Amino acid sequence: MRTAHGTNIGAGRVNDDLIAYHEARARGGVGLTMLEAASVHWSDTGTLRIHDEAAVGDYQHLMDRLRPYGMRVFQQLGHLGLGGVPMDGSPPWSASAGRTPLGAPVHAMTVDEIAEVTDAWGRAAGYCRAGGLDGVEIHMAHGFLLQEFLSARTNQRTDQYGGNWDNRMRFIWEVLRRVRAEVGPEFVVGIRTGAEAVDDGLSEQDCAEMVRELEAAGLIDYVNVSYGSVWASHKIMGGMIEPAGYELPTSEVVTKVSHLPTIVTGRFRTLEEIDDVIDRGIADLVGMTRAHIADADLVNKTIEGRVDEIRPCIAANDGCIGGLHRGRMTCAVNPAVGFERTHREEPADPPRHIVVIGGGPAGMEAARVAAARGHRVTLLEAAASLGGAMAVGARLPHRSLIADFVAWQIRELERLGVDVRLRTPGTAASIGDHDPDAVIVATGAIGGTIPTEAPARAVVVDRHGGYEALGIAEWLLDHGSEVAITAAGDLGERVMLDGIVRPTLARLTERGVEIRRGGEQVMSDETVIAIEKRPNDDLIGAIAALGVELHMVGDVTTPAGHLDAIHAGNSVGRLV
Repeated sequence: MRTAHGTNIGAGRVNDDLIAYHEARARGGVGLTMLEAASVHWSDTGTLRIHDEAAVGDYQHLMDRLRPYGMRVFQQLGHLGLGGVPMDGSPPWSASAGRTPLGAPVHAMTVDEIAEVTDAWGRAAGYCRAGGLDGVEIHMAHGFLLQEFLSARTNQRTDQYGGNWDNRMRFIWEVLRRVRAEVGPEFVVGIRTGAEAVDDGLSEQDCAEMVRELEAAGLIDYVNVSYGSVWASHKIMGGMIEPAGYELPTSEVVTKVSHLPTIVTGRFRTLEEIDDVIDRGIADLVGMTRAHIADADLVNKTIEGRVDEIRPCIAANDGCIGGLHRGRMTCAVNPAVGFERTHREEPADPPRHIVVIGGGPAGMEAARVAAARGHRVTLLEAAASLGGAMAVGARLPHRSLIADFVAWQIRELERLGVDVRLRTPGTAASIGDHDPDAVIVATGAIGGTIPTEAPARAVVVDRHGGYEALGIAEWLLDHGSEVAITAAGDLGERVMLDGIVRPTLARLTERGVEIRRGGEQVMSDETVIAIEKRPNDDLIGAIAALGVELHMVGDVTTPAGHLDAIHAGNSVGRLV
């Protein structure tokens, strides 16, 4: 099953692109999907909005497409509270006045506004049932509105909705009773809960107590447990630093008190991992959400014995979460996400001979897609191994999952019959020897590599803005250096701030790394390690002179990150 996750693929509606995204996972063997948290009221914009009856027709269209696959579909119903923005741009609504994690002012809801939003939750649930969905999930986790009322951290009210536990629970009771009254006793209604992951926030014990009360009242049919909040957003969808099942210690506190079906999640990538969780009795279902973003066919491939063909999630979070922050969800390793209707590997007509220069992420992806379409592909790589910048990145602390994707690309090239020539620079002469119909240059960038040795005192100067400077600073620390890190602008400015940069900087600071802001500050006794990249494009002129069809992809055009490189390689692989 897949837990709810924001996509914004439909820009607020269930459109054909969003349906195609979910249909691909239904076709791939998923048994249950939670649609992304839908905003129930205008005071919360959300990435999906069900503010009126238009949602019913959208859901009917969705279910017409998904029903043939047997996948059950629940809609998560939520309100982001201080984590969101009202549609009129006014301050976000919450239990009490205060500030968002970014310091913006918050509006304290009136009693009438609480009643209005409660009614909206009920109407939204009714739209879901009328649209043919199988159930709804009420979102009361992640520091969003209902949890903001329950948590003493954000609820300082002195009326009937604040103060003691029973008062702080009042809004939750009213929402669930209104929803149940709208959908009836037979329609599935569940909740998502979980600790806020901050010292003064709602704990897993608090969540367990809430579950006991709601279950005893007969208002809910299942319990979905998560972790993290707007105050610790990097814990909601843990990055590659987190082990599989990192949420289980807190989730188990909640699941063990419930007699209802329970769901847990936490960076699981294989059916073997989730079988273990179920065998241990921790939960009845385990969410595999990012794993299914990375490969829609994960279940079918596993059942068919094709585990090695599963495209692995690397938990980089720069596509799924980072993409959402940029407008809509994507995936670093799967460029088709959100574009399932158009990003297809159509058979080549006619098949041609394609020569790819460079075996980094862009070159391997271009070669893979071109070969999958039926082209004969030769890949020339000057180094003794494939992987390029991603292989380097995988050597940095806490980044080893990157190597899984490199290994998958290598396996796919072998499976598809790509002729890989290592220790073979792509010169004009060597290209001419192969007589290609088209050449794809993916020679990457120069710079951003790991030092050959660690000096006693080092200052890492970030002139690129990617993760490299942060990772190399941590590598130096692990190898005994006294480390400072600086930049002319913001450190890691190309990288997602909340999910990657802030927790990394916090980790570095805790270990004694000096963070210097306000310019490239260097002391006289420090070894400067400047992280900058320039395109490795010296061969372009000679290759262009051959007069052959030429394409350039990845860092050889503009040094960026692995997401851009993989997506560019995929695009040219579909184009040639």
